[in-house]
Amino acid sequence: MANETTTINNWIIESFNENNLVNTISIIPTFDIDNNKENIYPLVNIDMLTTEITDQVVIYSFKITIVQQRDTLPQKTDSKLLLDSNYLDNINETHSIAQRFINVLTLQNNDLNIEVDSISELKILKKWKGGKLDGVQFEIDLSIRNIGTSC
Repeated sequence: MANETTTINNWIIESFNENNLVNTISIIPTFDIDNNKENIYPLVNIDMLTTEITDQVVIYSFKITIVQQRDTLPQKTDSKLLLDSNYLDNINETHSIAQRFINVLTLQNNDLNIEVDSISELKILKKWKGGKLDGVQFEIDLSIRNIGTSC
């Protein structure tokens, strides 16, 4: 039987994998997220930060970063914007990915009884990582029953 860490990580990955807007999922430290040309955006990064073990549950803290590549169009257009880009599209798309994930957790029961302990506000990322990415970032604490205490 899989332990709680494997179970909760696999469930999060599968939740994002089922979202047809998501093209790439990574599980690396947030500061290591890159903007390599090999990445296919939108990219979701799942960074496990801490765990807390109690008699009843194990609580996992994650930082979830969802980014889309910024396309800047420096040519003159009929728009009144000083510089047209896909910034608003990027925020809309990444926010939708985050919202769908949060809704699944908060509005539906899952077979693994993973519960939300807390969710931060969504931080908007503008021209993140050297100006090449836009998106959202949030922290979430999830708990799952501590099966390690069963004898």
